[in-house]
Amino acid sequence: MAESLISRHFITVLLVLLCGIKLSAQKKTKDAELHFFWMTLLCCFLLVIQDILESYTATKPELLFWRVLLSVIGYNLRPVAAVGLLLVVCPPERRSWKLWIPAIINLAVNLTAFFSPIAFSFNQEYNFVRGPLGYVVFIVSFLYMIQILVLIWRRYYERKDEERWILILSVVGCMAASAIDALTGGSHLNEAMMIGCVFLLFFLRTHDNYLDRLTSLRNRFAFYDDSNDLAGDVSVIASIDMNGLKELNDAQGHTAGDQALAEIGRCLCEISDRNTIPYRVGGDEFVVLFVDASMEKAEKALEQARASILRAGYSVSIGCAEKEKNQSLEEALHESDLRMYKEKAEYYRISGRDRRAKSSIL
Repeated sequence: MAESLISRHFITVLLVLLCGIKLSAQKKTKDAELHFFWMTLLCCFLLVIQDILESYTATKPELLFWRVLLSVIGYNLRPVAAVGLLLVVCPPERRSWKLWIPAIINLAVNLTAFFSPIAFSFNQEYNFVRGPLGYVVFIVSFLYMIQILVLIWRRYYERKDEERWILILSVVGCMAASAIDALTGGSHLNEAMMIGCVFLLFFLRTHDNYLDRLTSLRNRFAFYDDSNDLAGDVSVIASIDMNGLKELNDAQGHTAGDQALAEIGRCLCEISDRNTIPYRVGGDEFVVLFVDASMEKAEKALEQARASILRAGYSVSIGCAEKEKNQSLEEALHESDLRMYKEKAEYYRISGRDRRAKSSIL
């Protein structure tokens, strides 16, 4: 029996240990997502302990109460572990207590085991018997994983990012493990969730390497990579530069300047979609790639962003260029830069301010 338990949980325990070491090494970071990773990690570890103790009580009928209690705990830890992964991929503004409703329903259903066989019970031979609502735990876990899939698809859409598909397959594997556990029993879901947790952590850290922390836009490194991978698909490119950043920094300090850049980033995020990808490529310099989009659509999106930026109290200069079939992306970017600098020169002429020198057009 001991050998069977060791074999059953070896992979889960190993992954918990490795993932725990990785999370501990990042304990000084301020990422809220790390707390949710720890929640999933702790649940998977407790599931191992729960299974070991339940296996012991399964041999002693006089411990029926404790076996029921341990079963209830196990059936509630699994959805909670799934909630942890859901909260990792869920945008902060959408994290709500409402996400816990399915888990709470699952808890209520399984607590009936103390006085009713509707969820599960043990017969006279002390064998486990699943009741009519015995599959609720697997349905709830399945629903959480569907939400994770949808959020991954929407939040981390990147045309060239193969890692996203690895992550999606990990979640699909969790869903398959949930179905297998529902039909045959076992701890496959525990292992699958830990594998998904490891790949999710890896994916997010890789994703963060291409993210500008101040604005939440993709950064210069992402722009260089995407310029190579999407060169044939980009139809329009826009260059955007903040007006008056130096004056703002001199008058109110760099904190005010950072707030302005963050606000511009937020406004550009509003127009971001599968075919519109904004980047922060320098201090106050932004670029937007439009994939398979018309010039009319691009100009409309840029004017929407400009209006949002103006409402926030800031100003930008924008240059936009359509990429011709026989034109390289670098040539189109140079053209959009020239148009942006022309607009910027007009802005400083009208405002009467001294324009900063731009080495790229000297």
